[in-house]
Order: sequence, then C-alpha cells, then structure tokens
Amino acid sequence: MQTREALENEKEKWNEFVRRNGGGSFLQSWEWGDFMSQQKEKIWRFVVEENNEWRAVIFLFKAKLKLGARIFFAPRGPVIKSALDVQKFAILKILSERIDQLAEAEKAIYSQIDLPFGDSEWCRILDDLGFVKSARDIQPRHTLILDIRKSEEELLSQMHQKTRYNISVARKRGVEIIVDNFLFKEFLELLKDTEARQKIKLFGQDYFKNILRLPFVKLYLAKFEEHCVSANIMVFWNDTATYLFGASDYGFRQAMAPYLLQWQAIKDAKDAGMWFYDFWGAAPKDAAGREENWAGFTRFKVGFSPNAEIIEYVGTYEKLYQPVKAGLYRFLRKIYR
Repeated sequence: MQTREALENEKEKWNEFVRRNGGGSFLQSWEWGDFMSQQKEKIWRFVVEENNEWRAVIFLFKAKLKLGARIFFAPRGPVIKSALDVQKFAILKILSERIDQLAEAEKAIYSQIDLPFGDSEWCRILDDLGFVKSARDIQPRHTLILDIRKSEEELLSQMHQKTRYNISVARKRGVEIIVDNFLFKEFLELLKDTEARQKIKLFGQDYFKNILRLPFVKLYLAKFEEHCVSANIMVFWNDTATYLFGASDYGFRQAMAPYLLQWQAIKDAKDAGMWFYDFWGAAPKDAAGREENWAGFTRFKVGFSPNAEIIEYVGTYEKLYQPVKAGLYRFLRKIYR
C-alpha cells in the first residue's frame, strides 16, 4: 500500500468512497475540505492505494492556534473501505507515518484524529502507533442517532409525551418553519443571544456565512408573532441528517418553537430518503468533562427518542511531536483564554 495526495479531478470519486464506507461523515467530504480551507491555514487529502484500488482516504487540516502554535486535525477520519477490517492497523500505520512526516515539515506541535468508530480495538491500535487519548474531545464523543426509516406515526408514538405535546403547542400557537440560507442576519442575532445566555463562544461570522454556502447545509428558522425565535443549521449528507448548530430566543420559549423545528427537519430528512437523524452530541448518564454541561439539551434531544441508545465514539487521540512546546502552549492557554 502507498499514500498519495488526491487530485482535484477526483472529487466525485472521493465523495463516493466516503459515502459507501463505514463511518463516512460529511466532515470527510470534499466540500467540507474546501470549506475548511477557508478557515484554516492549509488542508490535505490523502488516498491509500493498493493495486490501483482505494483502501482509505483522510482529510486533515493545519490550524494556527493562539500563541502561534500549529496543529494537525483529521475530523472523523480516516474513512476505511468497509471490507478491509483485517487491514485497519496497516492502513492507519501508513497514514500515521505520512502525517508524522508532514507534521515535521510543517512544524506542528501535535496532531489529532477523531475516528468515526466506537470499537475499543481502535484504541489499542492507536496506542500501538504512539497516540494517546486527548484530554478534550474535539467532536462530540457521544451522540443520539434517531432511525427515521419508521413511519411518521411511529416516530411520534416513540417520543416522550411532553415532546409530542410541545410540538402540538407550537403548531397551535402559529409557529411557522422557514428554510432559507439567506436569512443569515436573523440566525446571527439568535446565535448572539444563545452564546450570551449559555456563556459560550462558538465561531465567527465568516464561519457561519461560509458554512451556509455548502450545498448540503440548510438553515431552518422558526417564526412566531413575526419574530425569528429559533434556528437550526442542518447538514443533509449521504443517508444522515445532522443537527449541527441551534440557537433560540429565550424570551419566546413559551412558543415551543425548537420542538417543531426539529420535527420539521426530521420529516424533511425522511422525505429526502435519509435513514438517520444525528442530534450531534448527547451526554450519557455518567458524563464527565464538558459533557457534564450537556444535561439540559440532552433531555431535549432524548425526548424525541427516549429508548434510543446513545452512540459512543473512541474520541480524539493525539500524537505529540514537541511535548515541551505543547505543554507550554496548553499551560498558557488556560491563563489567557
């Protein structure tokens, strides 16, 4: 097996490979790579080949962090051909070596990967290749995935009674759902309100402007009494719809708009022939770290499928290239963040 960079004319082949193979996420799509090239210093797309056949692909980017540190990150990658389970160590090894070489040339202090798998065997493979579990997961390590291949009646019947009731309340109060990627200003106002209320900071305006230009991203908004009171950014990729970001005006919480907003997105995904609806982050009962703060929105999400199992991935693993600099960077980040 050998690695090489993907060619610009291989976009469709790349996307088809990601779609067809286990764990293929929109975060490894060609379009997402183009989007991240606008946000980060540089991106790479590598293909693992054997006898002119693709065995795996990985998209990764170099990011410049505060204080001038550089890191590499591969979100939900690599994507490995589903039939090659016995070769996963060899595939990850050859990719790891390629990233090591690249990191040395680009003077990165560490690299991180966030595999799209939950099998603990991957943890052993990563350990053998010199990776260690990161103290902080970049992508959600746990999530709730709803199977939407059932009928609408079945999906409604499996919801928590309070969730069904709140959907009905939103309808009776005249909440209107709009899908329009050009209503960016309305979304931004809701986002500012949400960030202030929850004391968090997500991304800048350019990030959201550019993400709404992607062909598989849609902006859902709920209007109540002529006000935009809730919004979701949805990703429709392959067989899965993903609830990526949400924002709302707490002053209109009595309208129950977020419930109807989710239900409309679920129905739209189902009508589009998708199989799954990923709520993109949900805390298990024994949550630790940043997931300890997810209890509120986890209750909201679980209400749509109380009996669904929360999915767990192996999480973010990293390899240190400059341990002293990495340690100093993380120490200073705590002080100046």
